[in-house]
Amino acid sequence: MSSGSAAPLGVTERVRRSLGELSKAERKVARALLSGPPTIGLESVSELAARAEVSGPTVSRFVSRLGFDNYAGFQRALREDLSARVLSPVEVYRSHLADSDHTPLGLAGTALADAVTGTLAQLSPPDFERAVTLLADERHRVLVTGGWTSHLLAAMLTSLLRPFRHGVLHVQSLAAERAAALADLRRRDTVVLFDYRRYERDTFEFARLAHERGGRLVLLTDPWLSPIADLADAVLPAQVDGPSPFEILTPTVALVETLATDVARRLGATGTERLDQYGSIADQWVRPYGAQVHPDHDPPLATTHHTEDQDT
Repeated sequence: MSSGSAAPLGVTERVRRSLGELSKAERKVARALLSGPPTIGLESVSELAARAEVSGPTVSRFVSRLGFDNYAGFQRALREDLSARVLSPVEVYRSHLADSDHTPLGLAGTALADAVTGTLAQLSPPDFERAVTLLADERHRVLVTGGWTSHLLAAMLTSLLRPFRHGVLHVQSLAAERAAALADLRRRDTVVLFDYRRYERDTFEFARLAHERGGRLVLLTDPWLSPIADLADAVLPAQVDGPSPFEILTPTVALVETLATDVARRLGATGTERLDQYGSIADQWVRPYGAQVHPDHDPPLATTHHTEDQDT
């Protein structure tokens, strides 16, 4: 892979991005694919046409719009997507063990840089803009949650947003915490979800219930798209394949930082004022090493008294 190259868009993402360019009949095909089981696209042309209540030629025009030469090519790409989507961590790990000729240091720099560049280059500008708008809307709270590993990314986004705007909450991936968050959810609150293959059912249920209660969803996911994408107002996919036997977080970290940076820019003077207030409070607990201690305002640091016996 050359520097800055991007992996091909998955079929589902191609379908999702095409919605604004399709005819009314073609959009019915797209909606059938996006709202039903992922295997719907593996049915025959006539079966898919019947599901979408359109003609066979409409299905053919639809796959052509997506950039495929024919329906067979569309189905080949879809099969590859479905196989990658359900790849288990064990299978990813084994595939990397089979190719262990290169050292991690020799691969990491270029591969991670390519993954970051490819992720940012492939983002849908309308989706990114929508996500920034939702996160910068201080009339409504922001709730952020993730899964087994992606809870780390959720915590990172929360910590980056809190200094610039109020009402940002990290919802731990525990049933009791999510239930409480849903009970307190207000209409039009923004819910940010991190969900990656293999997609977590409890995260999907949390998203579904938040959607039903009027929450606006921002999804950060992988190129094959979590099922939450069907409910989300903005979908931000990131590459996860890299130079390790684990799904890499680096591209999503870059995406989180880019997102938070643009939210801070959008908040402008309001964000700066909040940051000043936040910083003045935090400074009472966080002091740079070597800073002067003011005897009237700062408690003395704890000291340890040594005797000659202790020193020997």
